[in-house]
Amino acid sequence: MRTISPDGVNDMELLLNDLSVHGQFSDVVSFRESLATIMTMRGIARSFGRELYAHHNVVNRRIGPELSVFEALQALPRRDEKRAFLQWLTRQGPFWDDEIHHGPDDYLECKDEIVTETAPGEAAYCAIFGADRRLVSFAPSSWEYSPVVVRMSTDTMTDIEVPNYWQPPDLEFVLQQAQPPLASWAELERMSKIRFQRLTFSNDCYRHLDGHPFAPGAAERIISRLEVLNRLMGEVDDGGNRTPEGHRLYQSHFAGDRAWFSDSSDTEKNDFRQQLTFPNPEEPGQYLFCPWHGKINTPPFRIHFAWPERLGAPLFVAYIGLKITRR
Repeated sequence: MRTISPDGVNDMELLLNDLSVHGQFSDVVSFRESLATIMTMRGIARSFGRELYAHHNVVNRRIGPELSVFEALQALPRRDEKRAFLQWLTRQGPFWDDEIHHGPDDYLECKDEIVTETAPGEAAYCAIFGADRRLVSFAPSSWEYSPVVVRMSTDTMTDIEVPNYWQPPDLEFVLQQAQPPLASWAELERMSKIRFQRLTFSNDCYRHLDGHPFAPGAAERIISRLEVLNRLMGEVDDGGNRTPEGHRLYQSHFAGDRAWFSDSSDTEKNDFRQQLTFPNPEEPGQYLFCPWHGKINTPPFRIHFAWPERLGAPLFVAYIGLKITRR
């Protein structure tokens, strides 16, 4: 058994805890008061350059025995208030399930209930791979405690502590103490080269992002994928073989429909061989073919890298930018 807690790095994201709406409200008025607090906390997050991510399905949660969140929002008397709530939760987002990191086959449990494909499950799963995800919960609810402990079952049992906030002053305090979010591609490059010591970045790796508007969400996802690569390169035993944790990382992120990393198809390798070939930083005049890549869906960014010849050697990251194999 091991326990994981967030380290306070600057890739913190806040997820609206969908499970904190569980039929506890007696009427629309009491739900509206709680939602107003959530909107206050969302405003606090945005004042610190962060977003509060919702799930598309939160509008289908039941506020009580008769009404869903969507129906309660429709019943609000003030038109401007109704429009603001609906725009966030039904159209504008942002929504964390647009790029969910875990899948239905992952076993995540909290308080003896399965929390797979919920905000607590997503936050806990991301923490396994070094990404700091935290919860914002409705109050009153059965989620007025912190940290939320989620248990993940793989080869071993892991308890993940997820910080949780339900009062505006507590959220504001932690955001005041936290490192500011990334604000530019240049900051992303600088932080990556300091933080990921098992990765070697080409000199112009980040230049491919020049001219593209900075996207904080995409930057955080780039960090998450580089974190996995960096950890994977360190999971090597004295015999030069991948450790059990390394095998788990590989299976979690290089296999299956939701894999973060994959090889290019044979067709792409043939059609885009020149574009997927990059100068070798250790051998001037030599080149490396880098069809393996990490994927970010929104916008369609890719991280191309060359597998090292031996486990434990630094991994060369050649390219971060828009998808090369677009047609």
